[in-house]
Amino acid sequence: MTSAHSPETNDERTRRLKRISTMAMWLKWILTGMAAICVLCGLLILFVLILPSFVELDPEDTIDIGEVSRGLMTIGLGQRILIALFLTACIGAIVMLLWKLRQLFAQFGRLDFFSSRTLSFIVETGWWLLALGLLDIFADPIGSWILTFDLPEAERKISFALEAGQILFLVFGPLTLLFGWVMREAALAYEENQQFV
Repeated sequence: MTSAHSPETNDERTRRLKRISTMAMWLKWILTGMAAICVLCGLLILFVLILPSFVELDPEDTIDIGEVSRGLMTIGLGQRILIALFLTACIGAIVMLLWKLRQLFAQFGRLDFFSSRTLSFIVETGWWLLALGLLDIFADPIGSWILTFDLPEAERKISFALEAGQILFLVFGPLTLLFGWVMREAALAYEENQQFV
């Protein structure tokens, strides 16, 4: 009994692998650029937060976190430093997620799909997706509390909102993590078996 499909040729497979490798390398450099832009933007925001007097700001310029809005020049240095520290954690999580994805695509660019190293990057990506989702959920409550804790008690606010993007991070983080764990265990078992052959 013959198959209706012609057998795959080596040239077809080579072309497919080359396409995967080229796309993965492009994505690697795009993610590298995105990580660099995040770092530069983060440094600029931190500079403005901690030393707003060095930047020409209008008196009406505000900082908005959740539903809370305050003039940047009306916030004390201690509050601005706390906001800067929390912002650093959020930006750090974004940069680490982009970097782990970059490392993963670099492995794909080398056509290394199933080594334990590649699959470890998938696991680490899952952890950073989960961390970013949790940070995003707590960003509004923590940020709004920092912005208003110097106000009279009746004017203090804690803003909280749950959005679709945050839920996606919390769903895809554990899914990516579990997928990475399963695939990594399969790869480790395969590598151990190869040592006995």
